[in-house]
Amino acid sequence: MLEKIAKTLAQVFSIIFHPFAIPTYGAALIYFSLPGYELYTQRLTNIFLGIVIISTFVLPATFVLLMAATKNISRNLMHHRDRMLPFIFSAFSIYLGAQLIGKLPLPGIFRLFMLASCLLLIILFVITTKWKISGHMAAIGGITALLISVTLRFGTNFLPFIIASIAVSGLLGTSRIYLNKHLPAQVYAGFLAGFAVIFATVYYF
Repeated sequence: MLEKIAKTLAQVFSIIFHPFAIPTYGAALIYFSLPGYELYTQRLTNIFLGIVIISTFVLPATFVLLMAATKNISRNLMHHRDRMLPFIFSAFSIYLGAQLIGKLPLPGIFRLFMLASCLLLIILFVITTKWKISGHMAAIGGITALLISVTLRFGTNFLPFIIASIAVSGLLGTSRIYLNKHLPAQVYAGFLAGFAVIFATVYYF
């Protein structure tokens, strides 16, 4: 009974913090927390969130479902080769989203985050040609890095969110291992890759 509950919780946690959803969480958190948000119009907010959700979640998820329906990949993406096309398609989708966001009257940090996410997906694609790395952990590692880099660059106090992100990272990594989706090395490598790419891009550029 306890094992069934633990497995269900791990599955729910993996769904809530899916790699397609995590970038939306991060972008929205930064958007509503940086100084000056109160000056944005509702229309601008809707356009921004719409671009982020469509480019990071809707289009990639639709692509995976279509590929799975045509038997080109498995829906659960268990084999590392099943992840290659979704990674590269997601990179292309997010790149287009970054270009659209760049045309909005918003701070450059938002477009930079999207471009950094695109770069991360390309790196994950390259790694995935040889080895299965955790996309879940790369995504949460990237958000942790985003919160830290924005705190250092802009002085915004994201400490509570940083602590929460680290806690989520631990629980998410444990869930992926518990569900036999990844080995510990794949979990650690995913987090470090996501953290390194997003931090280096957002903080230094």
